[in-house]
Amino acid sequence: MLEGASSEIRVEMTMSVSNQFEKVIAKMPVLFNALRRSSLLSRDNLGALPKRGVYVFYENYVPLYVGRSNRLRRRLIEHSRPSSLHNSATFAFILAVEEAEKQGIDCRSQKRDVLQVEPAFEDIYSRAKTRVSDMKIKITEVNDPI
Repeated sequence: MLEGASSEIRVEMTMSVSNQFEKVIAKMPVLFNALRRSSLLSRDNLGALPKRGVYVFYENYVPLYVGRSNRLRRRLIEHSRPSSLHNSATFAFILAVEEAEKQGIDCRSQKRDVLQVEPAFEDIYSRAKTRVSDMKIKITEVNDPI
């Protein structure tokens, strides 16, 4: 009897999650259009931001990176702060790895925390954070973590 009840609860939970997910999917076009219509901002002039949302970094009007945060202002600054490490300036780290590999530096065989302090990589990573700080950003409020 308990086994059957447990299965019923799992089915109800799965249906509930599925229905919740379908509702979120239905909102996507509206959220996407709001993001596309939002103004391009600079890191130095973010203005009034929502607490939570989705953001896109643009370079030369081309979208390069999308993120979501529950602490939007702080997260945007972390991406390009000179003192940010690999786990908070993730976009800059990705850009730095791409550039380092173009220069023949092996990035895949090292852990990120070790790589970020390697002298040959460190300079590339620093320049990548500066590059991200110069990018424009579009933001839209999204409160639902799903």
